[in-house]
Amino acid sequence: MNNFQAPSRFVGKFTKYIKSCPSTNALAFEESLTLNLPEGFAWIAGHQTAGKGQRGNQWQAEADQNLLVSYVLNPPHNLLSNQFYLSKCIALGVIQGLQNWASLYLGHTLPASIKWPNDIYLDDYKLGGILIESNFQSGKWAFSIIGIGLNINQTSFEGLRATSLRQWSPTQTTIHIPDVFNHISLAIEESYTRFTQQQFAEIDDQYHMQLFRINEWHLFQDQTEIFSGKIKEVNPQGLLQIEVGDQIKGYDIKELNFIFSE
Repeated sequence: MNNFQAPSRFVGKFTKYIKSCPSTNALAFEESLTLNLPEGFAWIAGHQTAGKGQRGNQWQAEADQNLLVSYVLNPPHNLLSNQFYLSKCIALGVIQGLQNWASLYLGHTLPASIKWPNDIYLDDYKLGGILIESNFQSGKWAFSIIGIGLNINQTSFEGLRATSLRQWSPTQTTIHIPDVFNHISLAIEESYTRFTQQQFAEIDDQYHMQLFRINEWHLFQDQTEIFSGKIKEVNPQGLLQIEVGDQIKGYDIKELNFIFSE
């Protein structure tokens, strides 16, 4: 039974629920190529057997415990050179949706942040991730699949530095996943609209306010060494700008790892 239908204009308004599939992103990509679907259509799975993560990693989650969703969006082709702002606005939408949900259901906000490039953190623990995959046809930006995985009711993360919304709930009771979906969908719609309206300065300001460990000295590891640095910003191309000594260095996704204390 599909209990997912956001009270939105288009993001998450029309949905398809799948009890189990290899990957919502893979299914969304395939059906977006073959079916005439409205923008904002969402695929939600109770379980993924081969969920996708960043850097080719698998996204692993217990069945029926978390929010596993992919949306299709149709960004204007003229914004292709600003593609990373789509990533920024989606992350902002997820953060805002979580805060709206928490304010209503928990009575307080969450210590949520965006860990570059596309992870959602509560304090120093991973709550979820975002994976955006785009399709180009005849040289044009045809659509983007926005995959989001959020830990909702799962409480066991053996060997992983992770957490869930349930672990941050004062009552530790089961959270109704469609409620989280509704708030995430509404906030993504609002943030995505700012992207299509080219409000890049506003997106940047809000994104950097939410950026994990910004303007703090921490340890990082690049391809040669562990070093101390301070995150300054994420530039329009998506490179993480870090102050190292007396210079600013830019890092791509596969060039840097964050160091966490035990």
